[in-house]
Amino acid sequence: MKRVLKMGLLGFIIVVSLSAQHALAESIEERMRAAANPATNAVELMGYAQDEDWKVREIVAKRQTTPADILIMLASDPSWRVRSALAHNLRAPRAAIVPLVNDRSADVRFSVAHCGYTPSDLVVKLLDDPELRVRKQAVVNLNVPIEVLKKISAGNSDMADTATAALEKRLQDAQN
Repeated sequence: MKRVLKMGLLGFIIVVSLSAQHALAESIEERMRAAANPATNAVELMGYAQDEDWKVREIVAKRQTTPADILIMLASDPSWRVRSALAHNLRAPRAAIVPLVNDRSADVRFSVAHCGYTPSDLVVKLLDDPELRVRKQAVVNLNVPIEVLKKISAGNSDMADTATAALEKRLQDAQN
């Protein structure tokens, strides 16, 4: 949605987008409140998803009512904090999570591994991550199949102890 403003005697027309209006007219706190407001519509959310401040975009990424196309767009946000928040959004479509598995930030990949909503096949991919902390977080994710935990537990990798503990906990929880 755009507003058209007529200026001066020359009749120049300036088109100002909603996101630009928000950035000019509202403080960061006001934009954050508006981005979190359940009454904020999809057109306004798109503007907030492109806000200059990562804190506003992070709120949009966390919202479970943010439309899928906006969440997919936020998967390539320049801020690792926004992408990490997106990883924890249980309503994020698979198309928004898939690129985060190979994200340049280990913090984002850790968030994907930590999230209990991450699909099993994506968590399994994180078991081969270059960062040990990401691999260890992935191995304790409940979406890792038990067969995979057994295989890791039987090996000599740096993950064997963590996988064994995760496997024992899963089997114990299954008995209770």
